[in-house]
Amino acid sequence: MKRKWKACLCIAAFLLAVLPVSASADSGPKPQITIQVQNAPDGDYYVDLLIPGEVPEHCIDNIEWNHIDRASLPLDALERDRMDGWHYAMLDGTQPPLFYKHPDKDTFVFSYFGTPDTFRIAVYDDSQQKVNFSEVMKRTQLQQIFTFDFADNTVKTGNPLLTYLKQFASSLLPTLLLEGILLLPFGFWDRRNAKLFFVVNIGTQLLLTVVTAACMWIGMPFYRYLVFAPLELVIWIIEAVVYRKRLQTRRETAHPIAYALCANAPERSRDFVQRAHGISVGLSEKNTGSLRIPAFCGMLYGAKEASGRVSQSILSSSRII
Repeated sequence: MKRKWKACLCIAAFLLAVLPVSASADSGPKPQITIQVQNAPDGDYYVDLLIPGEVPEHCIDNIEWNHIDRASLPLDALERDRMDGWHYAMLDGTQPPLFYKHPDKDTFVFSYFGTPDTFRIAVYDDSQQKVNFSEVMKRTQLQQIFTFDFADNTVKTGNPLLTYLKQFASSLLPTLLLEGILLLPFGFWDRRNAKLFFVVNIGTQLLLTVVTAACMWIGMPFYRYLVFAPLELVIWIIEAVVYRKRLQTRRETAHPIAYALCANAPERSRDFVQRAHGISVGLSEKNTGSLRIPAFCGMLYGAKEASGRVSQSILSSSRII
């Protein structure tokens, strides 16, 4: 039995070492807007978000941030049809950065802390050389999908319950996988501890999801400062106390509190700084001077983020949620 667990640990360590992900230690659900275009233009078209207000003085160039060739964009048309009192999220930039993904022809994903709460959808139709704007939309969920009918210029959004179920699943699955691996070297892996581990993590992830939904629903300002920092500290303490009392092992040197710290410390401390300042903290090339996290933790939580994205992709493509 011990040989089997050692083999599993070696395989898991090898997979973590070779996974093609950046070690940014940037895990956990992030704000996200997904635009799905129906009745799309026949030719090429470009999608951006309009944000109310003038262009901020100090902002991130999201075109450069996402390694997009500016020369490939319809700059003249976007400037010509610019709406007064609004600015483009990608073209003009946002203060916290905004990630952009274009997984297929008619799907556009905007994510990270630059994701706006109030916005319009801007669609440039190359065949008509014109930019079409949607009505004003509000994001009421942390991660929300909007369906834009280009022919009717109307926008619909999905069921919020299904959206939060998807968010819960995509966050829970990588947490169970990678924090569960840490049970092995600490000597806590057996059936009784596994049940406790599942219950604790399902409960904490459910709590985070419910609190996120409540904050978005009531429109609480500065909820990253007022809610998530103390909530994550409380979860950290609860897990340490529960593991201290309930985790069982025959190994004399096993430390339940040390396990709770190793499983949560890099993520919780990074989340506090990140949510407070709206920046990315980790081992990426651009910001290695900001904060150093041990390489193993960076690799572990980079892999966790990657597995979360894989979970989201599977759930979306299979239409389960």
